[in-house]
Amino acid sequence: MKIGIDIGNVIIGGGGEDTFFTESFMDTPEVEGALNSIRALKEAGHELHVISKCGQATELRSVVWLGNMGFLPWIFLERRLHFVRKRHLKAPMAQALELDIFIDDRQDIIDSMEGIVEHPILFTSWEQTNNELKGIFPHD
Repeated sequence: MKIGIDIGNVIIGGGGEDTFFTESFMDTPEVEGALNSIRALKEAGHELHVISKCGQATELRSVVWLGNMGFLPWIFLERRLHFVRKRHLKAPMAQALELDIFIDDRQDIIDSMEGIVEHPILFTSWEQTNNELKGIFPHD
C-alpha cells in the first residue's frame, strides 16, 4: 500500500521541550515508536511517503534530522520526501501520489483527505496507529 506520513508530532517531536525550531533541533526526540514503526512498514513492502507543511528553514532541519535518524538513503533515493508550503496542499499531494493511507496529527488535514485517501488516520500515538493499520492490512 502507499502510505503518507506527516513529520511534525508524528515522526519528530516526541514530547518534552520543543527544540526543533532552535539551534538545538537535533536534540528534538522522535515521537515514541515512530522510527521502528516506519522501518517495519518499509520492510513489509509498503511504499512510504513523508509529507510535511513547512517553510524552507524547517525543511532543511527536517532533512538533516531525518538523515541523522537513518532515513537515508531510501527516503531520498526513492524521492519519497515531499514538502508543501501551505497545509491545504497536502491533499492534492496525497492525490497526486495516489496514497491509500495518510497519517497526520491534525483533524483538519484528515478531513481534507475525504474522498482522496481511502484510509485517513488521525495520529495520537504509534501504538494506536499500528493497531489501525493492522485492521487495514491484517495479513502483515
